[in-house]
Amino acid sequence: MSDLYRLVYASKNLLNGSEPEARAAVETILDASRRNNPRVGVTGALMFNDGAFAQVLEGPQKGVEDTFERIQRDLRHGDVTVLECRPVTERSFAEWSMAFVGRSTGGQAAWSRLATESGFDLRRLDGDEVFSMLHGLVLEEEGMAAPPAAPPPAPRALDTARLREEIAPLPRPQVVPSPAPEPVPARIAGDAAAIAILKAALAEERTRTTTLRSELDALRVALAEAEGRLDHLREQRDLWRYRSRVLATALCEDADGDDAVQEDEPAAPARAVA
Repeated sequence: MSDLYRLVYASKNLLNGSEPEARAAVETILDASRRNNPRVGVTGALMFNDGAFAQVLEGPQKGVEDTFERIQRDLRHGDVTVLECRPVTERSFAEWSMAFVGRSTGGQAAWSRLATESGFDLRRLDGDEVFSMLHGLVLEEEGMAAPPAAPPPAPRALDTARLREEIAPLPRPQVVPSPAPEPVPARIAGDAAAIAILKAALAEERTRTTTLRSELDALRVALAEAEGRLDHLREQRDLWRYRSRVLATALCEDADGDDAVQEDEPAAPARAVA
């Protein structure tokens, strides 16, 4: 069984400030990743937008798990959700300790499309689709597109005289005119327009819901700080991160299919007595 693993996750973007400040914070994340990841043999790619992060980690199982544990403790990530964790036979990001993609309009559109299809619910994102999106964007934005196919052989000169001799005895096909296409009923066209309007309204409502959730999270943190309950809130956050880590480890072990003795589970964070 290969010790090479791939983990795909998504998380809520909790970066504060203007867009330039958010991008500066992401550069800080990338700098840290590019320093730390080579030490544990981890490679991968990261992208983000105003709502969420998406990242692929690949490398030895322990290196991937340690890196993911550090991400879960990062206050810039919220609702960290494992989308895929399984052994692989080779790396897809061997040249990048951590590539940053999604800066192009096309990259942002691809990420927004996946988010919309999931109903802006991180748990409904497809790990394979997120991986394929990041891998394709890395090849596109880093100028590492697949090498062009070999040029086709030069065509031989066409012997027109011989071709006429060969097709002369063949019967001529009868040409039957195609019937004119039937007009689309007005009711069907009206239904299509109504569906398009409903889809647009649903997408707008989902965006508004995501914004309200982010504002609600910020208000909860501010209220907890004002009431002196910030430590308790952090303990609850650490507890959820611990549970997410246990889930990620279980997914990896289940994908491994190994009957070896399992390591002890990580100790749960201490919970304060109310």
